[in-house]
Amino acid sequence: MNKNDILNSSLEIALRVLTLLRAVPDEQLDVDEILLLDYFVLHTHDFDSKLNSIHPSIPNRENEIFVRRQAVQQAIYLLESRQLLTTSYTSTGIRYSSNNLTISFVDYFESPYANKLKDNIAIINEKSKRALVKEIKKSLFSSANLWKNNLNDWLMEET
Repeated sequence: MNKNDILNSSLEIALRVLTLLRAVPDEQLDVDEILLLDYFVLHTHDFDSKLNSIHPSIPNRENEIFVRRQAVQQAIYLLESRQLLTTSYTSTGIRYSSNNLTISFVDYFESPYANKLKDNIAIINEKSKRALVKEIKKSLFSSANLWKNNLNDWLMEET
């Protein structure tokens, strides 16, 4: 695997998921919460202009949310197969949390990318997770471009 194969791969997303779960050790998150919080961590500038995003501000980046869900699920499967997270089956659905392996594993991450990732994830702990997820949903799903672009793609597939 060369370095270009890692970008946006299940491995990269898995490392972000682990870092996220490590930062909220007492929380259980479902796939959608992980997906939205991952988007927030990558694009923090979209939510607060004083913050720096990890990924560039490309046009129509909101559309990532539609294609990234499957990649997040694959990342979670990878982490489950290595017992790097805990899966709980609850009355509200399947939820994921950190465990001792998560903590030990993430504590070894040292790089400028890992440090920026940890900084952006730390912002999550400054806010109510529920309020933040609600804010992310409102920001993403109220975008007319998001729906226009995806509706156009869907209509093109139907013809």
